Amino acid sequence: MTDLTLKDVSYIYGEGTPFRKVALDRVSLCFHADRITGLIGHTGSGKSTLAMLLNGLYRPNSGEILIGDQNIWENPKEISKIRFRVGLVFQYPEYQLFEETVYKDIAFGPTNMGVSGEELDRLVRSAAEFTGIEPAMLDKSPFELSGGQKRRVAIAGVLAMDPEVIVLDEPAAGLDPKGREEILGRLKHYQREQHKTVVLISHSMEDMAHYSDDLVVMKNGKVLTSGTTGEVFSRLDDIRSAGLEAPQISKLAEKLIAAGIKIQPPIYTVEAAKEAILRAVSENQEK
Repeated sequence: MTDLTLKDVSYIYGEGTPFRKVALDRVSLCFHADRITGLIGHTGSGKSTLAMLLNGLYRPNSGEILIGDQNIWENPKEISKIRFRVGLVFQYPEYQLFEETVYKDIAFGPTNMGVSGEELDRLVRSAAEFTGIEPAMLDKSPFELSGGQKRRVAIAGVLAMDPEVIVLDEPAAGLDPKGREEILGRLKHYQREQHKTVVLISHSMEDMAHYSDDLVVMKNGKVLTSGTTGEVFSRLDDIRSAGLEAPQISKLAEKLIAAGIKIQPPIYTVEAAKEAILRAVSENQEK
């Protein structure tokens, strides 16, 4: 299990040009091992830039990024090895599929790591199983699949490398509610079983509330607030100041509290709201 840590990291686009833009400004935070950390913020807050930095696709202008105790840029010539340890799933990853078969697409990453034979087959089939890809699909062309199935294949290609850390940039973007639940539910099951460090970027506050253990809220290239999911959702004013909306169930809880119903915040999932309302009703009946 591996922590992924940023120490005073800054990243600037167009340095030395009239188009200079600070995307990240002295960011320090830790994505803790064996937990799902949600990364949220308005468009332009620095989330996607941060994802590229974690994987070594971008190099910070200043500061350090550590996987465990290792600075990922201590040997720039070996940065490709970091990309095997920190797997990155881009937004709409299905557009990156290119192999003749689903099997070959999933096998692409571990093959580049030098894995072959029975171990390669094990990794491919294990990743396919975790993402809900039936064995019969492995010999099909990925271009014959539905959008949701393609998404699963792309994610399986990252899981097959067995990275220590997985960074997912809007993995459920564009999917219907059932597709979102299937993709994110399987990812959470995978994380719990494999004890991976997961960074989940999403605009959906409901997804963050349901699937994240911890949350980091970004604003203008800085960390506005962070903590456990419950701690962050108890600071709805901070969330709103970042240009974000609270989960719908949190808004309902606020209205109930304003109406005099004594439920205890933070309420950020339907399950938590149900328990709080039933508890409030029971306490009222006992009076």
